[in-house]
Amino acid sequence: MQLPTSIPEHDPSGLWALQLELLALAEQLVGERDSSKNIYQPAFHENGPHLRNTPTLDGAFAELGLGSKVSWPIVVFEMAHETIHLLNPTVSCTNWLEEGVAVEFSLYAQGQYGLSIHSLQSGPYLEALEMVRTLPGGTFSAAYRVRESAGSLNAATFEQLSTLFPTCESTGLRQLSKICVPR
Repeated sequence: MQLPTSIPEHDPSGLWALQLELLALAEQLVGERDSSKNIYQPAFHENGPHLRNTPTLDGAFAELGLGSKVSWPIVVFEMAHETIHLLNPTVSCTNWLEEGVAVEFSLYAQGQYGLSIHSLQSGPYLEALEMVRTLPGGTFSAAYRVRESAGSLNAATFEQLSTLFPTCESTGLRQLSKICVPR
């Protein structure tokens, strides 16, 4: 997988192609996206990165931070994370499970493009990542199972997680099902 040599903010078609590539990769790893929602062209915003729903809630798009305007590696780091949220866009905050899978996918995508991995030193995203890495079968396999059972990562309840992963500690599963930080 190769990144364009252009400047991201001046290459909307390259940005869109990357979004589609990341969506395909995410679907391959954790299952198909909610096709009732449209995915729109990524944009840049001073408060990014985050997922932005359209006013009519017919779909969503990734709003990337201003640093990504000039750096494809930053685009991959931010867009990959938001791509997991694009699989099942919601208007509410996500749970720890979805945030952890989004962080893991961001790290994975960076590796697919041969980029130096942006790592996390502390904070809620690192906590979420550490929690999802304890799930049996690996993060992506576990996420696939959760999405098959619950419909989306964010919809997973403690009870569903307990049924899917009976050997995991209930404290960790309870935390994964709780609301995390806003996207």
